[in-house]
Amino acid sequence: MKEEPLTIEELQLFSRRDLIIRSIIGVPFAGIIWRLWNLQIQNGQSYSELSKGNRVRLLSEAAPRGIIYDRRSVILAKNIPSYTLTIIREDTDDVETVLKKLSETLKIPLQQLKRALEHNKRAAQFHPIHLYNDLTFRQIALIGTYQEEFPGISISVIPKRYYALQKTAAHVCGYMSQITKAQLKKLPIKKLQSAKTVGQEGVESVYNKYLIGTDGGRQVEVNNTGREIREFPNPIEPKPGRDINLTIDSRLQRKIEKIMGDQNGAVVAMDPENGEVLSMVSLPAYDPNEFSQGMSTKRWQELKNDESHVLNNKAIQGVYSPGSTFKMVVAAAALEMGIIDEETTHKCEGYVRVGRKRMHCWKRSGHGKLNVVEALENSCNVFFFKTALEIGIDKINEYAGRFGLGKITEIDLLNENSANIPTKEWYHKRFNGEWKQGETLNASIGQGYVSVTPIQLVNYASIIANSGYHIKPKLVKSIVTNLTGEDRENSRKNKKIEHNVPERRKVDISLDTLELLQQGMVQNVQGKHGTGSKARTDIVSVAGKTGTTQVVSFKTREKIIKEKGELEKKYRHHAWFIAYAPSYQPKIATVVMLENGESGSNAARLTKEIMEYYFTKIDPKSALQNIEMSI
Repeated sequence: MKEEPLTIEELQLFSRRDLIIRSIIGVPFAGIIWRLWNLQIQNGQSYSELSKGNRVRLLSEAAPRGIIYDRRSVILAKNIPSYTLTIIREDTDDVETVLKKLSETLKIPLQQLKRALEHNKRAAQFHPIHLYNDLTFRQIALIGTYQEEFPGISISVIPKRYYALQKTAAHVCGYMSQITKAQLKKLPIKKLQSAKTVGQEGVESVYNKYLIGTDGGRQVEVNNTGREIREFPNPIEPKPGRDINLTIDSRLQRKIEKIMGDQNGAVVAMDPENGEVLSMVSLPAYDPNEFSQGMSTKRWQELKNDESHVLNNKAIQGVYSPGSTFKMVVAAAALEMGIIDEETTHKCEGYVRVGRKRMHCWKRSGHGKLNVVEALENSCNVFFFKTALEIGIDKINEYAGRFGLGKITEIDLLNENSANIPTKEWYHKRFNGEWKQGETLNASIGQGYVSVTPIQLVNYASIIANSGYHIKPKLVKSIVTNLTGEDRENSRKNKKIEHNVPERRKVDISLDTLELLQQGMVQNVQGKHGTGSKARTDIVSVAGKTGTTQVVSFKTREKIIKEKGELEKKYRHHAWFIAYAPSYQPKIATVVMLENGESGSNAARLTKEIMEYYFTKIDPKSALQNIEMSI
C-alpha cells in the first residue's frame, strides 16, 4: 500500500526534535573538544611540566643495623650517617648537563658520576640512583643552596657501618660490603632497603639475619626538582636490627694484640666452664672500616693476595702441626688403654732407633728414666715415641677425636677448618701406600701429618682444665631485641634479651687420667725442669704445655744457615703454648700460636703476660682466692 507524504506540521515537529537531539549530543562533544584543545595546545607546555613535577612517591626507609658490643657493653660496631648524592633520571630533562654542573660545583670527577649512572642504567623508573658517597659538609651545603640548579638531585642519609676499635677484633666482627645477587634472592622483601650492605665475614655475617632491621616507609609528594613538598600521615616506623653482646672482652683483646706486637699468629682465650671466648686474636689484622668506606679493586687484590693471609682468621682457619702440645693425647690413650700407668717409666737416652733411622729427643743427651708426669714436665720425645709404638696411629686418632682435635668445634663463625689427625686408611687413600712406624713416632710428638687449629687446642686445654667436659666455644653472649612503637609502650623495658646457653657433654676420658694430665701440665710450668717455666708467675698458678713445630727439616735449616749465614724468619719453627689458670679452679684457658716464633718458651713468655694482665685487671678476685688456697 502507498504511504502518504508527511504533512507540513509533521515535518516541522521532526525538525525540532532532530535539532534538540543534535544539541544534546553536540554540546558535550564541543566541550570535550575545547577541553582537549585547552589541555594539549593552549596549556600543553604547562601541564607537561606539571606531569614531570609533582608526584606522590612511596619511600622505603632503612632500619638501623643492630649494634655489636663486647661483654661489658663497649661498642665494637655501630652505625654512623653517610650523606649520599642521588639522582632520579626522570626528574631532569638533561642528565648530562646536571652531571657536569655537579662535577664542577662539588669537584667530583665527571667520569666517576657517569660510571655510577651507567652501572645503574637498568634501575627501575623513578628509582634513586646513588652517584657519590660520603659527601663533605661543604658539598652538602652547596647542593642545598643551589638546589634549583640540580633538578632530580637529592641527598640521602644512609647508615654506614663503623668499627670503633678499628683492627681490634676485626676477624671476630667481620666486615660489611654490598649485597650479592645470591644473597638478595634469599632476603625477605621487608628487609631489602635495610640490607643494601650485609655482613660478609665474622659475626656480621653469621648473625646477619638478626642484625638487619625491618624496612619502614612513608608517602611523600615531591615537586619537579625532586624536593619534598609534603608528607602523608601514618608512616610505617622502621624496626631496628637486634643488638648483639659478644663474649669478647675488648680490654683483654687489645692487651693481647699489644703483647703480640708485630708477631704473626693467633691467640685465643676462653672460659673453660662455659665456652665463652674472652679473646680471639688473629694477626696480622685488617681494618674493617676500609670495606665500609668503599674499597678499590687494587686494594682488594692487595688484601686478597697478601702473603701473611691477613683476611684469614688464623684462630679457626690456620692449620698447623701442634708439636709437643699433642703429647697429652698420647698420654691419655696409653693410660686409658692400660699400656702405662702413673708408675710406668721409660728410659730416654736421647733417641730411639726405628729400622736404620734414629729419632731424636730434643735433649740429645737424654732425660734418663721418666714416668708420664715427668715426661710431660720435660716434654721428653723418647717417652712418647716408645709409648706411641704400643698404641698405634689409629688409636691415637681415636683419642685425639675425644679431645676434639681434627674436628670443627662448631664455634659461631664461618669457614672453620677441621685440620687432620691421620689414620692408616687416610694415608693409604692419600698416598696409596702403607703407614710406617716412623710416621707414628712423628705423630706422637705432633709432627708429620698431624694438624690442628688454635681454637681446637684451646678447647683441648679446656677439657683437661675442667676435668673432662667438652663445651662448644661461643662468641655471642646474648641477642637483644630493640622494641619500638606499641611494643615499647606495652613493655616495662625497651629491650628483650635472649641468652646463649652453653652446650656441655662429658668426654670419654677417666678422671684418673685427666688428673695425671693436669699434674703434667702444672709441672711443665711449675716444675724444676719444666719447658714451660717462662709462663710461671707469682700472681697465679699456671698449668701449660709447650710445643715447637718444624717448618723445614733440620738438614734444610743447616743448609740455609750455611749458605746465607742466618736463618730467614719464614723458615723458623712455629711456637705453641697452651695453658689454663688458676691450676686448681681454672677461670681461663689460652692458646698462643706464634708463626715462626722459634720456640715454645717464647709463646710461654707471652702467656705469662696475658695471665698477669687477666688476673690483675680483669679477674683479680680469682687470683686472690688462688693465693689463699695455696697458703
